[in-house]
Amino acid sequence: MADRITLDKKERLFLSNQLEILKNQQIIINSISSGEESEVDTSYYDNQIKALREGFELHYEDAFEGIYDGLSIEDCKFVLDVLEMYRGITYSYMALKRDSKLNKLGDSDIAFPGFDLNTETEYYSYCKYFILDLDRYSEIQEYAGKYFDYNSHTSTTIPKYRRQLMIWQEYESLENRYLMTEDQLINLLKA
Repeated sequence: MADRITLDKKERLFLSNQLEILKNQQIIINSISSGEESEVDTSYYDNQIKALREGFELHYEDAFEGIYDGLSIEDCKFVLDVLEMYRGITYSYMALKRDSKLNKLGDSDIAFPGFDLNTETEYYSYCKYFILDLDRYSEIQEYAGKYFDYNSHTSTTIPKYRRQLMIWQEYESLENRYLMTEDQLINLLKA
């Protein structure tokens, strides 16, 4: 269960004032975009403002909807290590494909599976942020497919990635681990 949110009076005042500003901003934006003053449903803001100002602790959490626990520096680095490993997988595969040296692997075999949205939410979110928002690792996106949503739909990706990363680290001794052989790729992917 998540930690209960507690707020002192000053924090409640700041949050309720910010919500009031957002509510008024929404009213102004609506009137500008429609060209006339029209009714805007402000009940979402009004309810949260009231809960905060009157101290209804059970409803404080509503103001934090969409704010996640986050991901530690170590876990962010883990995601980046996984992405870098899949970059190596992708580059190696592209070189083998270009040189017609593939016998056992196809595009779908090397596609990055992502992280499970239900059980690895923070990892999933950071991965998606790093690739899409920061516009990195485009080669992973290319081989994952046009409609790839970074959701592996399986809660076993993190243990699998940890096993793969152990092999990826062993491959540091290769002349160039971004140009692995097909057998090395298979060994890494099946970990």
